[in-house]
Amino acid sequence: MDSPSVQPPVRHLVPLGAENRWSDLIAAMIESDPEPVAELLGLGDSPQRVVVQREVPVRKRDRIDLVITVGDEKRCVAEAKVLSGLGLDQLHRYRTAVPDAAHYVLISPERLPIDAAESSGWRSVYWEDLLRAMADSKVAWISETASAWLSYVDQAMPRLSADTRWNDLRDREPFVIAMRARMAWVYRRLRPPSAVEHDLVSSSAGQSWVARLYTPAKKTGYWIYVEAEERLSVRNYPKFAGDPRWGSVIGPSVKVCLMQKEVQTSAGFDWAYLHSLWPTMAAARKDWVTSSAKPRAAHDRAAWEQMVAEGGPRHLGIGFGENQARQRGQCMFGARFQLPADATLGTIAAELNATTQLLLDLAAVPSS
Repeated sequence: MDSPSVQPPVRHLVPLGAENRWSDLIAAMIESDPEPVAELLGLGDSPQRVVVQREVPVRKRDRIDLVITVGDEKRCVAEAKVLSGLGLDQLHRYRTAVPDAAHYVLISPERLPIDAAESSGWRSVYWEDLLRAMADSKVAWISETASAWLSYVDQAMPRLSADTRWNDLRDREPFVIAMRARMAWVYRRLRPPSAVEHDLVSSSAGQSWVARLYTPAKKTGYWIYVEAEERLSVRNYPKFAGDPRWGSVIGPSVKVCLMQKEVQTSAGFDWAYLHSLWPTMAAARKDWVTSSAKPRAAHDRAAWEQMVAEGGPRHLGIGFGENQARQRGQCMFGARFQLPADATLGTIAAELNATTQLLLDLAAVPSS
């Protein structure tokens, strides 16, 4: 990565770790001269009386980054991302809260992309596309700022390839950016069949990104999920690579789980159904991590112990139980396998793509 001393001074206005400042600055540009980005954001021909609202509250903790009105019409709702991933069901919540906009746009960097699923009703736009358009503005400060911003983004964002190793980090490289860039690269190379959806979301436990593949299970209310996430403690990511206070990158951990949705407790999770999936999982791979699962909640632990007593493996049952059910309305349990820390990004993407067959096989297993 280039030395910060050669990066454009605009870095002080829009550092990578200050997502709100990116949104503030683009909002000022759009209000000052909406014409260059009118087509990208669906603002119509020669938009007049353009107003951009920032941090529009829609729920207790939900705030929409940008709501753009043209005259009296709500033309665009935009969610702007730089380093953060999407929260669970975030786009659905925002569209439900503001259902009357003409366009819904998810903004992310080209090298840290988050693609909106076609079924979401949102479309993806890159920051770089907005900035290239703004660089042609007839307003001098906008064109100059956009050009400098583009140059900064080009220098600050990691450059990766299929041959990049997951743990190939340079001392003093921003750690969160490096890890998220790797998972974003892998995510963009996922090619699941049409029956399998995939997305890139923020971990509920920390700062990492999680690449997910999922499809409905045979039993109503249940899904089969594959989730890949860096195994290093996601609660305590260091600021920079090479910090002596943390250990080595461990590599992506891949969970294969049965998820139950729209619940307030994990007490009703069907452990017998999970047990019935195990023969298919065991036949597909021999490298499952065999550490005992040990669910936390008393009812989950009792159900897991019953499953083990009936012949299930002790390592079947890792995942998220009562806390996630209460907080997010879903729980999931299954098993995981570990990918090497020195695996190339191309190899990791290939492994996840291959896992889609297991996902489909599990989805085809009937419930008892």
